[in-house]
Amino acid sequence: MNPFILSIVFSVITFSSAAELRATVATTAPEFELVTFSGESYSNQTQKGRPVLLVFWAPWCKVCQRDLPLISEFYQHDKPEQLGVVSIGFADTRSNVERFVKERSGTFVYPTAYDEDRWVAQAFKVNATPTYVLMDAQGSIVLVHRGGGVLQNPQFQEFLSTLKR
Repeated sequence: MNPFILSIVFSVITFSSAAELRATVATTAPEFELVTFSGESYSNQTQKGRPVLLVFWAPWCKVCQRDLPLISEFYQHDKPEQLGVVSIGFADTRSNVERFVKERSGTFVYPTAYDEDRWVAQAFKVNATPTYVLMDAQGSIVLVHRGGGVLQNPQFQEFLSTLKR
């Protein structure tokens, strides 16, 4: 292989690894509060002492449409008991998010909220769908995963292995 091309490939791999590493360094989560469609309140305070996975998605997102049922299966069958999961519809109108949730009630077995004016997404610097934010029991962000496939993410799997089954 051409040494110049090899150098570029190595630089891209190194940069990607560094970007992933920065995303995995624990930082305190911003303050947030959401009310689910069923009326439950979720915030830093209600989740204190419990790890939680925030799932940011939009109805029009094809990757979200594929991933959300997988999250539902995980939630029902494989999720460690102490891990909370909160689904957050955003980047669309409230009526579109509500309609999407109602039409797929079998998928939305986990708490689901609408992010009014995207303030929670902005607080977490979420600008892509889907985005998964994993927080530990101390309220620190330990993983941000953009795009599909969070369940196969090695860092997510490693975090799950630390929780009691």
